[in-house]
Amino acid sequence: MKKIQIVFVAIIAIVITSVMLSNPLQAVSEKQKANAAAIPDSVKSILANSCVPCHTTGGKDIALAAWDLSAIDSYSTKKLAKKARSMCKAIRDSSMPPAKFIATHPEKMPTPAQAKVICNWARSLKEK
Repeated sequence: MKKIQIVFVAIIAIVITSVMLSNPLQAVSEKQKANAAAIPDSVKSILANSCVPCHTTGGKDIALAAWDLSAIDSYSTKKLAKKARSMCKAIRDSSMPPAKFIATHPEKMPTPAQAKVICNWARSLKEK
């Protein structure tokens, strides 16, 4: 009986290992790595301070509909470029973060230099 259990566990381990090695989600993982690399640390820092409080899991539905930063690594290159340009425009015209939010959290307002960093990054992305 013990030999049968050992063989059974070995077969399960082999099946699980083969499924993990041939995972079709590997392409998504590579895309996530590429998009994560496309977001410089300077941009990530600004987004973490000024955008993440509302635009990630746990944020309001309307904020997530516009920009869901918790999923940004899974965006296609085209979608990432489009969202980045949208972020640049919203920060530049001061529609984001919203004035009501900034009234209670003034430290979340990106500086002009930070807005420039976001916009330069957005311009650097190429849609494919």
